[in-house]
Amino acid sequence: MKKVKILYLILLVVFFTACSSDDDNNSIEDNTVTNKITVGDSDFEMKTAIVEPTLNNSVFLSLTNSTQAQIEASYNCTTLNNVDYFTARINHSDLTSNETYDLSEISSLEFIINGDIINSEFENGFSQFYKSGSNPDLEVTEGSITVTNYSIDNLTLTFNFVRSDGTEITGNYNGILFPLDD
Repeated sequence: MKKVKILYLILLVVFFTACSSDDDNNSIEDNTVTNKITVGDSDFEMKTAIVEPTLNNSVFLSLTNSTQAQIEASYNCTTLNNVDYFTARINHSDLTSNETYDLSEISSLEFIINGDIINSEFENGFSQFYKSGSNPDLEVTEGSITVTNYSIDNLTLTFNFVRSDGTEITGNYNGILFPLDD
């Protein structure tokens, strides 16, 4: 009888450790990227945001998969490859926290993947969507950008767009801003 109790105890320990181990593996596999742009079924990680007010009462917003250090190196003639680059020009003097900007308030919008930065200029790449361009299927027909937080050191935003071919586009970014020095 004593052997049965010990065997039963060992089985319980094995059972509970096996369940615990599976739970841990599931949480490791759930490494979701929150700073990303999703076009259909494809995800593109975004690492850096830049917000630049311009002279024409508009603000230039960009997100990229390059780090701040890589962007700084590109200003010194370092070539960057496989750059994903989202840009939007919003018809306001600056971004405002807790504000939604509809497509009618966005004068230009584009997302290009696998481009290169050569001599501080973005070149090549493949367009995923834009506000207007040569391929009507890639044109965005509806959507908006919502800024939840915009401060000197943080930008939090989401966006949703739909291309004319029906492809849904979403984006999330919550992170630091790359300061542009004059």
